[in-house]
Amino acid sequence: MFASLDLAAEPQLRLTELIAALTRNAVDFVVIGGVAAQLHRLPMPATVDLDITPSRSPENLTRLAKVFDEIDAALATVGEYGTWFPRHPISNWAQYDMIHLVTKFGLLDLVFAPEGSEDGFNELIRESQKLQLGKHVVRVISVDTWERLKIATKRDKDIFHLLLLARHREQRE
Repeated sequence: MFASLDLAAEPQLRLTELIAALTRNAVDFVVIGGVAAQLHRLPMPATVDLDITPSRSPENLTRLAKVFDEIDAALATVGEYGTWFPRHPISNWAQYDMIHLVTKFGLLDLVFAPEGSEDGFNELIRESQKLQLGKHVVRVISVDTWERLKIATKRDKDIFHLLLLARHREQRE
C-alpha cells in the first residue's frame, strides 16, 4: 500500500470515518491520545492518528478484525507502511500490546496496555466519559487520565504536551 515512512505518504486522518467503522461494528473501545485531548478541547498540536484502547474480549477482537477488513488495515512497520498481516484468526495478532496500522482513513494505533494503566480497557472505560464526535458518541478518557498516561510514558512529546497543559491551566487561573 504505502512504500515509505515519508510523512507525505501517510494518509490524512479521517477521524469520523474511522470512528464510524468502529461504532458500526460495535467495537468496544476508549479513545486515548491526541484525539482525546482534542475532544476535551485541550490546547495540543493536531494529531495525525487515532489512538484507542479496545477491549480484549474474544467477541470484541472478532468485531475489530471485521473492521480491519472494512478499513483496509495494514501494519505500519519501521521499514514500510502497509505491510499485510493476517487479520483472521484473531490469534495472529491479539497477543500484542500495541499495533500500529495504516488504513484508508488514516493511521490507527491499538494500545491494549497503555503505560500508566494497570488494567487497560477495563480500567480506562471506568474513567471515561461519553463525548460527541460528529454523529457518533464515543467513550473518551478523562483529562486526569490523559495526564496520568502522558506522565507514565516519559516521551519528549508527552512531556511537551504536559507543559502545554500546565501553561493552559495557569492562564485560566
